Amino acid sequence: MSAPLIWPTKRFFYPIGNTPAVCLTQDLPPGQSADVLLLGCGDVRNVLYTVYADLPSPAGPRKLDFTCCDYQPALLARNILLYVLVVENQPIDKIWNIYYHFFVDKASLAVLVRYCDTLLACSQTVEEWHQSKFGSWLRVLDRNTLAEIRQCWQSYASLHPIDPGKNARLRKEFKEVSAKNGSRSCVGAARSAGPLMAAALTVMSDLFDRFWKSGTTFLSEREIRTSAMINPTFVYALHGERFEPHYGTFPLQSFHLAGAFVPDGRISAPIGSKERVVQVAREQFSAWCHRFREIANLGGSPSVVVRFYAGDALAFCNGLSHCARTRDAHSPIYSGPWRSRPIVLDQLICTGAPTSFDTIDTSNLTDHIGLLNILLAAEPLVNESSSVLYTETLLPLGTNAARSFIDRICGDPQVMGVLIGLVPRPLLTGFQTNSYSHELMLQELVSDIGRSQFHERVSWVRPADGDNVRGDEPLLLRDASDPASLGELFFDIYDKILDFERMAHLTRIAMSSQNALAEMQSMSVVHYTRGTVAQLLKHIRKRVRFSDINWNQAVEFFTTMAKNDRRRMVGMNFIQELYLQLHMHGLYTMAFLGYDWRKVPEIRHPPPPKIFRSWSHVPPVVCLALSVPRSALHPLLDSTLQGSPILQMQLTTPEGDCNTFAALHGMPGKIVPATEYPVLQDREASFQDATSFVFCCWVPTWLLTLPRTRVNLVIQSTPQAMMALLPRLGMMLSLYAVPLTDADSVQVLRSPPGIPSDFELRDNIRPGSVSLSNAVTDVCILGKQIRSFSRRLDNMSQDAKAVLSQRAAVSCEQVGPCTIEVSIGRFKHTAAFPFPVVGTRCKLRIARTSGYVEVTVPPSGPFPPGGYHLNPFPVRSGRSPAPWGLHAINLDVMPTIDVSDAKRHLQWLNPHVALQMSDRERALRDSDSGASDALMNIKDSIHVLFMRFTGLQGGQAIRVYGLTDPDRLGMHTIVFVNKLRLDLPAFTVVLDAAVIPLDRDLMPRLKTGLQALTNRGGLCNVVTRGVEAELWRKYLPAAVERCRTWGHKESCEYKDTRPGETSIPLSTQVDQPCICSCGRGVDLESFKAMDAMPSWRYLRPYATRAAIGPLFAVSYVEPVASRLSGLVKKMQEGLVGPGATASPVSDTREKCKACGGAGKPTLLVCGRCKATKYCSAACQRADWKEHKQVCHAGLK
Repeated sequence: MSAPLIWPTKRFFYPIGNTPAVCLTQDLPPGQSADVLLLGCGDVRNVLYTVYADLPSPAGPRKLDFTCCDYQPALLARNILLYVLVVENQPIDKIWNIYYHFFVDKASLAVLVRYCDTLLACSQTVEEWHQSKFGSWLRVLDRNTLAEIRQCWQSYASLHPIDPGKNARLRKEFKEVSAKNGSRSCVGAARSAGPLMAAALTVMSDLFDRFWKSGTTFLSEREIRTSAMINPTFVYALHGERFEPHYGTFPLQSFHLAGAFVPDGRISAPIGSKERVVQVAREQFSAWCHRFREIANLGGSPSVVVRFYAGDALAFCNGLSHCARTRDAHSPIYSGPWRSRPIVLDQLICTGAPTSFDTIDTSNLTDHIGLLNILLAAEPLVNESSSVLYTETLLPLGTNAARSFIDRICGDPQVMGVLIGLVPRPLLTGFQTNSYSHELMLQELVSDIGRSQFHERVSWVRPADGDNVRGDEPLLLRDASDPASLGELFFDIYDKILDFERMAHLTRIAMSSQNALAEMQSMSVVHYTRGTVAQLLKHIRKRVRFSDINWNQAVEFFTTMAKNDRRRMVGMNFIQELYLQLHMHGLYTMAFLGYDWRKVPEIRHPPPPKIFRSWSHVPPVVCLALSVPRSALHPLLDSTLQGSPILQMQLTTPEGDCNTFAALHGMPGKIVPATEYPVLQDREASFQDATSFVFCCWVPTWLLTLPRTRVNLVIQSTPQAMMALLPRLGMMLSLYAVPLTDADSVQVLRSPPGIPSDFELRDNIRPGSVSLSNAVTDVCILGKQIRSFSRRLDNMSQDAKAVLSQRAAVSCEQVGPCTIEVSIGRFKHTAAFPFPVVGTRCKLRIARTSGYVEVTVPPSGPFPPGGYHLNPFPVRSGRSPAPWGLHAINLDVMPTIDVSDAKRHLQWLNPHVALQMSDRERALRDSDSGASDALMNIKDSIHVLFMRFTGLQGGQAIRVYGLTDPDRLGMHTIVFVNKLRLDLPAFTVVLDAAVIPLDRDLMPRLKTGLQALTNRGGLCNVVTRGVEAELWRKYLPAAVERCRTWGHKESCEYKDTRPGETSIPLSTQVDQPCICSCGRGVDLESFKAMDAMPSWRYLRPYATRAAIGPLFAVSYVEPVASRLSGLVKKMQEGLVGPGATASPVSDTREKCKACGGAGKPTLLVCGRCKATKYCSAACQRADWKEHKQVCHAGLK
């Protein structure tokens, strides 16, 4: 067990999601079938929105297979009920009431009860359920899940007519939660408006208050009065029968509400009004349901399958891995904390359920069980290519929310990415397409760090997955580090994982009154045990090939450092658990944990014979089970107890020995002694009704030989636990203690209760062959960082070896983010690495006689040179090209923003798009020293497109742009902007555009259109010099592919001469084509606004639709928005609410700033601020002295 055992002082019921919906296929190739795993799945919003917003394919809807895991069966019961109501064509308004309202009208309640009865009738057995019309696409993965879901449906169907006493009690419970919410602010609900968060604060808080007063989202008093019946779906959950949903429950925050705060020319309700917010949410829900109904009702096999499992997320992942590895549905793993049954996925294999996934979404489980636990459990389930894992957080760690993500990784990001096998994509590319600028603003608005949240969603990918050049060969790792360096690395990771134990924390608390609360909270939130450390090392051992000698030496260095560590007050108390966990995971075995443990000289006492029941052989590791009466846990049952106490097992002796074990499991029941297999009684008792509990953990047998050993159940010492329980329990925080020989309370077992005793205790790891191979990469770690990767190219042809031996010239060139091409005379070979590398620092070791070349390169980071900076916008090749780094977007379902009165309604847009830039990039731009930073410059140009299209800068709004490189061929790309749209799940905006990259062969066919464009005027030139112009040629293919709804042709130019391979972009030269011709003139029916332009008629056949959006700097990569305080104030002043008057508009005629003349033939835009216009370079030079004083003002 890698997570500690937490006593559930409060079991919250989260019936409705607290963040806006996301599209779970946005990073997958279009049309490809998708297996999606949702851990902590919550409500239906992400499934519904994925089906709705998935990028359409010419071949039709993709096959979607969702596997939904949540520990709360009531959530799954509610979700299945909703899916059935949608597909059964029930009225959407009734479905809304049933799913989102605490109180419902009689008609809605009747629908709810009728369909609960229907579901109960066809689910008496799991076989009957799967043969029903619902079970063919709504599947359960085990019998227990169906049983728990059925229990919920039975409760829903039988609540009404309700007993008057029960009715009064439930309403009183609701009123108590509602009253508490009256004194609680809800600024977090405004995050659903994304960049319009500041405008949404007041109205969302008001709607939150109204919801908790009426129990509905209705604004009409009449509708509120008719909704008088308690909704049973909010009453029943694991906590029993209580009308007590989580105090943050609020249906509207599950939706994308930015559209309620911008003009769209469609919704009549006033911008920013309560009516508009509710209307936007309900329209979205209706659209999602209608689309789901269409897809689910398609003929033939279902296009959507949703599978359900009720249980713990980490245990479920381990159960899936076990089943995938052994094809055995029975796993020797408990189904979750406080559960007594093991995982039995008896319906997984027979229903053809997947055990590996294209997308894994983990909700905000990171906040509750820790990032490393999630990565270690879920990484084995991630498919090897074109796959992604999402983590999400709401609770900031420490005092700097924007940087807390790095602390969660518990090590150098490059090292952890290589060793775990997944890495946050922004750490490779240096940007992301999601905006969290509103979260940074929220931090400024909420000064109380104890109450603040910071919502951040991170995409984890295979580091080499965006490199098309490397091919599909397996990338195997082999250790090439000094064992001492490796041991030092292991200790550094261990030190960070268990950082909460270090005394330095207490020193910081004592010296810092300002951040004392945050530090205390940080120390009290514990996600890891020594089991986590062992699981990480096991994961590393499986991924990286080590010689047994090097591995053992490295672990010995590590354990010696851990034993000698004096920075932890309790370090030595856990040293035996560390040894135990290393042994149990097959990593390292101390002598006293070996088969002949009794022969170790230090073990001087025989074990007490009674506790082993005359076993013929006593193993070196046993399971210690302690039965504890409920009365002993009385301090934990106090309803006023704050926090979440962590339970541990402790073995103590009068001589001062104290060994603590945190990898503990607890469950209701009591062990009854037996000769060989003790029986667990009352195991089916609910947590609330249990009269006793059993706590068990693995311990080294030799510790039980110490005389007068006592077994203690204790609470882990944290600042929060000490403050709450020290006066009642004393310094040791001991709840229950008995002698080891107390047969009524203590049992020594071969295996945990309910787990088969014949399973293999140690998960032995057999390293693969370490023979030399082209597919093996040597990893050298020095100073706790990756120093280099090395590949030996020895699998070359005899001709190549002959040329090499004849002293042919050998050179190398980086041809992909992770690939180096080595030339040996006329022969070329590629060396692919598992991580982006810096090719300019490549070193070659040439062995002409032995016939090999060794390539050594350092890793690349989020900044140049090398790696993905060769092309930050790669497009994955294959049957269906897809961008890797720019998320896919279905433009036709994204709301349009009316820009006709931008100066009144869109003042928020400039600072939002300006926050693309990091502090470093802003400094480069302001100092005119960033000419070589292509990414910074393309961000600047994208900002110009947004500002000029809306007319927020430069006067008149412009629709047509020429990307120009004055130092070379002039204009290289034409951009037609059709609409400004909200990119809802990314909390940002996007330009719905059509692009024509110019090239020499195409120019003759564009002559008439270009002449018409020049004659009419209105073309805005955007200067993109040198490296930026080349980067645009790399960006445009990705911008096209991310919104592509058409199919590539057999004659597609992307198809290389080699079968199945592609070359994207076609070229980065500004006079050569960069995108294929397949999409020219396709799906441009919505570009009606362009029809008034004569040039569009001629140029449309050559235009390809593209989605151009901001590229945001990432706060955990480099500092962002250091001047945000002033910007927040500026936004609050600039945001215009309902009823405000329009600002006066200045003269909008286009003219040169210096001389006032017209263009020659068109005006040029200042290459720095991209806003001020000149008729010529001479005028710009003449005006520079004055203009440079304000040139950067647009982004300040």
